[in-house]
Amino acid sequence: MLVSSDRPTKPNEKIPHKTFQVPYKPGFVEDLLIRPALAGGKYTVGWNYHKIQLVMCERLLNSSALLQELKNFDLIVFDCFAPCGVLLSEVLNIPNVMVVTGSPNDIFSVYRKSPLPLSYVPMRGSGFPSNMTFIQRVRNVLKYCFGRVLMELLFIRTMEDIKVKFNINPERSYSESFSDSALVLYLADFAMEFPQPLLPGWLIT
Repeated sequence: MLVSSDRPTKPNEKIPHKTFQVPYKPGFVEDLLIRPALAGGKYTVGWNYHKIQLVMCERLLNSSALLQELKNFDLIVFDCFAPCGVLLSEVLNIPNVMVVTGSPNDIFSVYRKSPLPLSYVPMRGSGFPSNMTFIQRVRNVLKYCFGRVLMELLFIRTMEDIKVKFNINPERSYSESFSDSALVLYLADFAMEFPQPLLPGWLIT
């Protein structure tokens, strides 16, 4: 298990832990994420979280000795909220499994090449029912388009910059790398989600 230095772990014989150094101290999450969230600043929380991930990603990719050790592994399993897992998989040339918390109908579905028929599958967080009216379908598409623009400007471009900085397969975009997971596991339940198609290798567990 790979963890950052702000999360001290106890030695475990069954699950070996590797640590990489980050410029954060234990408890920083409360200041940068929890307090803004309680104050209602969801956009501040999102931006702070993204900046944290960028810093952690650069520190991880700069840990040459650690990367050398990780080359002995055959598979990388990472959470979708840790976008550096995609780049780590490319650097080490190891296949990866992405774990997604929640249903497949989020804005990242298109980057995972997962089908997202907007005409009858409401975007996550929209609050729309499965039997949407025409106006709700239009709003669903607009919500998707707005989300895509934000993702391209604030997420994809910044991850592209890291990809170029560390010369990680520069001929391929981050979007292409993001869609290369050998398996995508959605931590959800078919009984609780909207009916929608899934590709082979995309599982709801």
